Amino acid sequence: MIDQLRLFFTVNEVIVHFVHGQVFFTLGLMMGVQWLVQRSRLELVRALPWLAAFGVLEAVATWGNVFTPVQERLLPADLIQNLRFIQLLVYMLNFATLFGFGLRLSEPSVPSWAPVYVPLVIVLFGSAALATARALTSPEDLLANASIEALLRYSLGMPAALLVAYGLRLQAARLVGPLKSERLINVLRVAGIGFVFYALFEGVVVPPAQFHPAVWLNTESLFALTGVPAGIFRSAVGAVIAWFLFRSLEAFRIEAERQDELLRRQQSLIAERERISRDLHDGTIQSIYAAGLVLDDARHALAQAQATGLDSPALSRAQAQVEVVMQMLNKTNAEIRTYIHGLRASSSDDKDLARGILDIITEFRLRARIPIEWHSEHCAGVDVSPEQRQHIYQIVREALSNVIRHSNASCASVVLVCRSTENAQRDCLRLEISDNGKGIGAVTTESGHGLSNMRERAALLGGKLEVISAPGQGTRVVLNLPLKRLNT
Repeated sequence: MIDQLRLFFTVNEVIVHFVHGQVFFTLGLMMGVQWLVQRSRLELVRALPWLAAFGVLEAVATWGNVFTPVQERLLPADLIQNLRFIQLLVYMLNFATLFGFGLRLSEPSVPSWAPVYVPLVIVLFGSAALATARALTSPEDLLANASIEALLRYSLGMPAALLVAYGLRLQAARLVGPLKSERLINVLRVAGIGFVFYALFEGVVVPPAQFHPAVWLNTESLFALTGVPAGIFRSAVGAVIAWFLFRSLEAFRIEAERQDELLRRQQSLIAERERISRDLHDGTIQSIYAAGLVLDDARHALAQAQATGLDSPALSRAQAQVEVVMQMLNKTNAEIRTYIHGLRASSSDDKDLARGILDIITEFRLRARIPIEWHSEHCAGVDVSPEQRQHIYQIVREALSNVIRHSNASCASVVLVCRSTENAQRDCLRLEISDNGKGIGAVTTESGHGLSNMRERAALLGGKLEVISAPGQGTRVVLNLPLKRLNT
């Protein structure tokens, strides 16, 4: 069986080298494209150029094992030796970029200058050493080329790969951990284990050389023992590394989703502030300004009463005006409390949507002193995110505030119903707030900022808000929203 494997892989040696190079070229291409198109604050992004360069250089160096033997039949020995020198130079650059990748991953455990200057020093000294070896090596001395490659793998390839494995574990524990994705952390750890095996098959299993352990632990001894060339093992390791590093790019998707979520929250907060600002300007500030005018008139009346006598009609007018001002200020105080109450989040930290709405209704019952009926059906086990709950709570608050401030209603009701749809994976939530007040007539976008804000919140939830009202027939605010179930 082993003899047959040896024969098969010997005949297909070119294909083995090509596949080996193709795996790492794909890795470099994927990481390079990701670095060019991705704008991220994650530290992992800063290391991608080194990884992309490593993958491409590994492929070029490996493909040299295909190109150079073909040219040996066509080119003179001295030129072939130059090609071997270029291949060794590419190996040295490859391991230098791998060092840069590992050092970048290991920040801040290593100085910030290390990922730049350490690879630069390796390139400078390595180029000088290879140039010297080239000058001292004859074109026919193939064993010397193999020994130089073995030294490069021992001194650069193996420690660089182990440094990368260490750096990926640091990234998993320190940088990607805050994303709260256990799967992503495990992906990076497996990629780190992949680089440990890279250190084994690329940095320990080297070409045969005249020193230990390369004399007995080399690519030929592995081929003789297993019948499988080192290129197959290296290709498999490269495929594992490429696959799991590709999966680690999920970190950028998670970060982008969180940035989008933050942007939506900021936009919602800005809209809420604008609404409150308009309400304060058009309502509270105008009331305070009117109260100031009445007080100014009362001051003049008191001055007139002081001049004409305490029993003059001016004194009675001033007293009446002071009473009006007190009423205006009490009303303004109530409005300010309403705004503050609207800004405050629900007191319920429970994930139960119905429980949170009931808390809001209880607060409004105490403030409004009118009966507010509450009914809920089939809403246990409905999966509602914290952001969705807050939007729904604010819709309830706004609707009940409108009932108290504008409807002159004697009673109101809130109904929350969840029904299963034809799609077993989803439910339809229906929330209805109604009153028996005077109604608001034709509902348009100009009917008030509160209705506009409720519609915006419904759109953010992916639902639909309807306001049904007629003069003297009360008002119904209906929210229909598709949701997922927890037990699916």
